[in-house]
Amino acid sequence: MNFTMNCSSLGIPSIVGPRQVFDSIGHWNTAVYVILVLHLTPVWIVGTITLTRLRASCHPQLVAPLAWLVSIPPALMSLTTAGILVPSLGKYIEVLLEIVLSLGLVKFIDFITILCGGQQAIVNFCSDNKILLPIGSPPIICLMPCRKPLVTLSRLSVVSFIPGLLFCCKVSILAIDVTLLLIGHTFSGNFFAYDNLHNIASFPVGLLAIYCYNMIMSIVSECLPGNTQKFLGFILLILFILFDCLRLFFIFLTGTGMLTCVPPFLSQDLVSHILKNVIKAFLATFIGLPFLKIASGKTELNSLCSSLNHPDNLSSFPDSSSGGDSGICRSQSRDLFQINRDE
Repeated sequence: MNFTMNCSSLGIPSIVGPRQVFDSIGHWNTAVYVILVLHLTPVWIVGTITLTRLRASCHPQLVAPLAWLVSIPPALMSLTTAGILVPSLGKYIEVLLEIVLSLGLVKFIDFITILCGGQQAIVNFCSDNKILLPIGSPPIICLMPCRKPLVTLSRLSVVSFIPGLLFCCKVSILAIDVTLLLIGHTFSGNFFAYDNLHNIASFPVGLLAIYCYNMIMSIVSECLPGNTQKFLGFILLILFILFDCLRLFFIFLTGTGMLTCVPPFLSQDLVSHILKNVIKAFLATFIGLPFLKIASGKTELNSLCSSLNHPDNLSSFPDSSSGGDSGICRSQSRDLFQINRDE
């Protein structure tokens, strides 16, 4: 009881930074900073090198979406570092991390769509190979026994749009939180309070976005079975799910009282944000580095271009000197997919 009273009577300043954290946990904080530097530095070095080599390693039309994807691990590490250094920003850092990951889902869909030759090419390939829309994808696996519909351009467009809706939802959450901060609103800290309704409403949007994203990944796996670039999408999905589960886990810890404050400056929420960002920094490093390794390799579009150089295909596809698409499938994308599948 006395410890609970001490937690409720903490004199916490509006901005809690490294000094206040050090006064609360001592040189444990120094150890965290040292380990943080050892994680932040390699991610930024590998990410910068990968960005500088993108134009030489992939098709020009893939540079922009792939550059966005390569920027994700350094961005995650930078945000988690800010959240560890200034724990009072943890609430907003958490939303920014979700914005980065949801943007990554959108950019991966753009990337893989270009790699496949466009949505119409994907629809043509699914039609020729009798691939149906996988409506039983996780997390709505209860639809697996249901009859799968055909993959049409309109259905594919809707499925590709929903992850973008998640991104807009996360941006709206950040805007609401910042607005409440500017008007001087004091958050209740209760998960089911009215000032947290926008976060609660984002859960069904997130589930729907992951559902649609999994359908995209299932179709892509059929279209490009030997392409390693598709694993970028799986890694992003794993990061998104782990970050989301981590948030729910700490809601459970704080709600049950299993996580407490650290006097004199760290409240229960601040301790929660520090621990979450430390764990997320580890995840961003050990999952982000393999992500960058895959992104730094030669794009699989080069293997698609090799099929275009075959004499049978020269009359149907433009070469690089003609100002055409240099291997991005257009009118003959259906045949191109069939060639890659046969290989």
